[in-house]
Amino acid sequence: MKETDSLSIGREAFISLFSKVLTAGTGFAGVVIFANLLGDVGWGKYRTVLAAAFVLTQVPSGIGAAVKKRVSEVGVEPDSFLGTALLAHLAFSLVVAGAYVLLEPYAVDYFGTRELAAGVVLVVVTLGLFNITNKLYAGTGHPAVSSWVDGIRSLLTIMLQLLFYWLGFEAFGLVIGLAIATVGTAVLAAALSRVLPARPTKLVAERIYDFARWSVPTSMLSNFYSSADVLIIQAFVGPASVAYYSVSIQLAQPGAMFATTIGNVLNVKSSGVDSVGGDVRFDLINSISYAGLIAIPVFFGAAAMPKELVTTLFGSDFANTPVLVVIGMTLFQIGNAYRHPFEAVLQGTDRPELVFRVNSLIVLLHLPLAVALGSVYGLVGVVASTVAAEVARHVVFQYVAHREFGGIVFTRPMLEQTVAGAVMFALVWSVIEYAVSITGWVSLLLVVGFGAVAYFAALLGLSSHFRETIRNTVPGLSGS
Repeated sequence: MKETDSLSIGREAFISLFSKVLTAGTGFAGVVIFANLLGDVGWGKYRTVLAAAFVLTQVPSGIGAAVKKRVSEVGVEPDSFLGTALLAHLAFSLVVAGAYVLLEPYAVDYFGTRELAAGVVLVVVTLGLFNITNKLYAGTGHPAVSSWVDGIRSLLTIMLQLLFYWLGFEAFGLVIGLAIATVGTAVLAAALSRVLPARPTKLVAERIYDFARWSVPTSMLSNFYSSADVLIIQAFVGPASVAYYSVSIQLAQPGAMFATTIGNVLNVKSSGVDSVGGDVRFDLINSISYAGLIAIPVFFGAAAMPKELVTTLFGSDFANTPVLVVIGMTLFQIGNAYRHPFEAVLQGTDRPELVFRVNSLIVLLHLPLAVALGSVYGLVGVVASTVAAEVARHVVFQYVAHREFGGIVFTRPMLEQTVAGAVMFALVWSVIEYAVSITGWVSLLLVVGFGAVAYFAALLGLSSHFRETIRNTVPGLSGS
C-alpha cells in the first residue's frame, strides 16, 4: 500500500486524465457507432436497461465506497474488508435475481424482451463486482492506476459489444459485451491490488456498515437522480426521446472526466490526511478550482453548434434532438463537475451522512418537478428540472463547505475558465457563421480542434494560476 496522506492530487489527477480520455473516447465512440447501428428506438431500449441496472448497482457501489474509505486510512489492512464486501455483494445479487424471477412478466413488458429484462440482473452482478474490487484497489493508494483499469474496461467493452452485435444479438449483444468486459477487469483490479479476501470479522463488518449505511443510500440516490430522468422520459414520451437524451448527455460527458479524476484522488488523500488529524481545506480549494476545466468549454462549444454536433456524430435519426436539451445537458455537467470534489472530501473526512442529506434534498426537489414538467413539456421539461436541481445542489454544497470547512469555495480560476469559455464561444460561432460550414466529420473535427486551442490559449493568457499549475503538475516543466 502507498501512504495515502502524501498523495499528490495534481500528479495523480494528471496521470488519471489520460485514462479518462480513453474511457470517454471509447464510450463516445460506442454511442456514435451503436446509435447509428441500432437507431433511436434500439439505442433507447439499451439505455433503459442500463438506467434500471445502474440504480440497483449502487448498493455494491456504496459498499465499495465504504471499503475504499476504510482501506485508505493510514495503517489499515485491506484483506478482511475485501472478503466482507464480496460476501455482501453475493447476498445482494441473490436478492436481485430472486426479485427478477418474481417480477419477470412485468419486467419483460417494460423492457420489451425477456433477454433485455434479464440483462438488468446481469449488469448488476458484474458491475457490482467491478465496483468493489476496483475501489478497493484505489483505496490502497492507487487511484490513478485504478482509473486505468476502468479505461481498459471501456475499451474491452466496445470491442466485445461490436462482436456480439455482429453475431446478431442486437441490443442484448451490447449487454453481453458489457458484462464480460466488466468481469474481466474486476479480476484484473483484484490481481493488481494483491489483496486476497480474508474471512469477515465483526469489527470489519461494523466499520464497513458505519460508512455504508450512508454511502449505499447516497450512491442509490445519486444514480437514481440521473437514471430517473431516463425512466420518466420513457414513461411519458417513449424510447426515441430516451435516445435524444442519451446522446445529449454523452456529448456532455467529457466535461465530467477531469472532475471525476480529481474527486477520486481527493477522496483517497483527504481520507489519509483526516485520519492523521490534518486540514483538507487547501486540497478542496485546489480541486474545486479545476473541476470545471473541461466542462466549461464543452458547454460553450455545444452552445455554439448544437445541431451540427448531434447530426454529424449520431446520424439523421437524431436530427430532431431539441437544441435546448443539448445545451441543457452540457450546462448540467458543469454543476455535476463541481459536485465531485465536495462529495469526495466529505466522504474522505468521514462525513457520508452529509452527502446523503444533500442528495436526498435534491432528489426530493427534482423528482416531482421532473414529473410535472415532463408530463407537460416532455423531454425538455425533464432536462429543465435536472438543470434547476443541479444549481440547487451547488448552492447547498457551498453552505456545507462554509459550515464544515471554514468558508465557501469560489475561486478566481473558476471565473477565468468561464471567461476563456466565452471567448472560445465567440470565436467558434464566428468561424461557423462566416468561414466554415460543418458538413461532415472532417470539418467538425477542425472546428472542435480550433475551439480547444482557442480555449486553452485564452486561459493561459488570462490565468497566472493556471500557468503555475501546469508548471507544477506536468513532469519536466517544473524544473525539479
